[in-house]
Amino acid sequence: MNGLFSGRGVAVIGGGRLQVPVIQRAKELGAFVVVVDRNPHAPGVEVADLYVPSSTLDAELTAEALFQVHQEKHSLHAVLTVGTDASYTVAVSAKRLGVPGIDPEVAKRATDKHLMRQVLRQARIPVPDFEMVESYPRALEVFERLGGDCVVKPVDNMGARGVRRVSTLEDLKEACDLAFRYTRSGKILIEQYIDGVELSVDALVVDGDIMITGVADRIIEYAPYFVETGHILPSQMPAEVILSGLDVFQRGVKALGITLGAAKGDIKVTPTGSFVGEIAARLSGGFMSTHTYPYATGVDLMENILRIHLGMGVQDLTPKRQWVSIERAIIPPPGEVVSIGGREEAENIAFVRDVFLDVKVGDTIREPQNNLDKAGHVIVCAPTYREALHASHQAVRSIKITTKSGEDNTINVSVLLERARTRFHGRCFVCQDCDGVKCRGMVPGVGGVGLGTGFIRAVERLRRWDVIPSYIQEARMVSLETSLCGIPLSMPVLPAPITGAITNLGGAIPELELARSIVKGANQAGLVGAVGDGATPTKYRIGIKVILENFGLAIPFFKPRLDKTMIIERLLAAEEAGAVAMGMDIDAASFLTMEMKKQATVTKSVEELAELIGMVKVPFLLKGILSPTDAKLAKEAGAAAIVVSHHGGRVSDAMIAPVDALPRVREAVGEDFPVILDGGIRSGWDVVRALALGADAVMIGRPVMIYAVGQGVAGVRYYFESLKNELAKALSLVGADTPDKIKGKREILYERS
Repeated sequence: MNGLFSGRGVAVIGGGRLQVPVIQRAKELGAFVVVVDRNPHAPGVEVADLYVPSSTLDAELTAEALFQVHQEKHSLHAVLTVGTDASYTVAVSAKRLGVPGIDPEVAKRATDKHLMRQVLRQARIPVPDFEMVESYPRALEVFERLGGDCVVKPVDNMGARGVRRVSTLEDLKEACDLAFRYTRSGKILIEQYIDGVELSVDALVVDGDIMITGVADRIIEYAPYFVETGHILPSQMPAEVILSGLDVFQRGVKALGITLGAAKGDIKVTPTGSFVGEIAARLSGGFMSTHTYPYATGVDLMENILRIHLGMGVQDLTPKRQWVSIERAIIPPPGEVVSIGGREEAENIAFVRDVFLDVKVGDTIREPQNNLDKAGHVIVCAPTYREALHASHQAVRSIKITTKSGEDNTINVSVLLERARTRFHGRCFVCQDCDGVKCRGMVPGVGGVGLGTGFIRAVERLRRWDVIPSYIQEARMVSLETSLCGIPLSMPVLPAPITGAITNLGGAIPELELARSIVKGANQAGLVGAVGDGATPTKYRIGIKVILENFGLAIPFFKPRLDKTMIIERLLAAEEAGAVAMGMDIDAASFLTMEMKKQATVTKSVEELAELIGMVKVPFLLKGILSPTDAKLAKEAGAAAIVVSHHGGRVSDAMIAPVDALPRVREAVGEDFPVILDGGIRSGWDVVRALALGADAVMIGRPVMIYAVGQGVAGVRYYFESLKNELAKALSLVGADTPDKIKGKREILYERS
């Protein structure tokens, strides 16, 4: 084949999906391509001209195998890799072949995380405090010296395999065992945890000249593990954040001695400065260098990396366009895959470029612990950030991977509840019956204000209704699926918005982890999540981040602040993140924790509400409605639904119980207007009570919070799945096959005096 590289031989270390673009581009330009991989069925092997069976991590064996090819079959003029941790093998092979490359010692420093940090620290490049250990007793000593909030990781692996955050001694042994399982050298690293914005940086390097080719925002989830569930390119962070990250990255590349080829960096930017998480002597994986950067800019990065390794320098790297490209992971609930659908629908969405599915029916999906635990990926590219973000949300939501839970996904509820009880430090007693009695008056805390009777009465008044079963009926299959404001739900239940991890929960769980656990756990159970605003003025940003991470499947509820600009700022941020709906805690016009933080809130007129609701294009919910008059006015203002709630008894202990307000609110707004009951719902039978009294759906707060603290995403998912099973059984025993069949049917209830 004639072309720019005609007659040139190129060896690519690795034949996986991320190496295919560079293999294809080399062949298009006329090169003879040799692929090295242990797997003869790797996708890159099928594209290559010649396959060399060898491990990408066995540098010496691979170098000799390529030297034989060079002497006996086809001259090789370049050796490289893209997106895999084989830079040491590349360097050794390049030296053996006498082709352009970096010194193997440089590649080793850019591969071994301990050596990397040593070099960077000696060069005064900011890195987290760290030590390498080879035993658990030594890990204990280092953990205590570093102050107890650490990251444990193998020194010689990639893709976040074996990496875990540890904040307590009880988790250290498990984290060390995991890291030792993934290390090839028997050595692990323990380093200080740094909280901050995460950036991915790509660069090409020629004769020591560093040319930045891409900066992306990394989306990292599934604490205490570090699973990259996507990235946004270019970064949407402020310029000063990006510049701070690029400064330490470029200094780090020079300190490590990477003078030819490529460099990728994972950088954390904090209010006190930037830190290097990792710098590798290669282009990035995760589809950034191979897909999102070329899509967003029109720059042919694969041709340029080939040119560098062939000693031809680079082409013009000026972007041809300034688009936004996003990669998002597809991660279904754990269990055995029973069906897969929606791929064609996703591929037909505007701006969707690629849909990759990595599982098939019969595969088992586990709770993610590293970057390999994903079921697939969606890649989009659009002219604007909003268009790209919404396309990625829509595409991922279109992919339907149904799983069936197995024994490995069961939860030990006793252990979960005891763990939650310990973590709450007395702010919640995790009572067997969450009825507000033991925590009465605990605000801050999880109780009701004053005497706590508002919380207590919400539970008591709901339970005064007894359910009348119907046993003589034809057996039928129960379907709980419904929709609310056009949002599909697996049952008529939503989590309530919960914030205050420090103020109310005693630091039982970080605020971000609380929001992630509730939203993702609800999503995995087929529900839409909810996030709160909180008294701290900047706390809403946590909710916005979680909305973005979860493809818009969360409803943020904002406080009725006196400063209207603060409300507008929140509404627009939520819409920008792709929220499927949003709302306002209208009853927080008088709220103790808001007063404690000196955040003024006020009641709102119909006109003020109408103005705010009119600013967004998604359904708007008003939460905290207790009077028929307010219900009518909410409807008049343009609300899409109302939540009958007294904020868990946390506004005043003198207010009517939500369940007592429900019938009159329903009468005021009519039968077709969506009404949600929030307050005292604890079981599937409570959901039946609420529906029979006229609610379309319910919200649940404290139990969801407890399961989030007890076991994160898995705990919340388990709670909702258990509730789903209980509700299905309850419906079958009152003669209904769908929730709609009992809506407003008070005849199935008996009111005790």
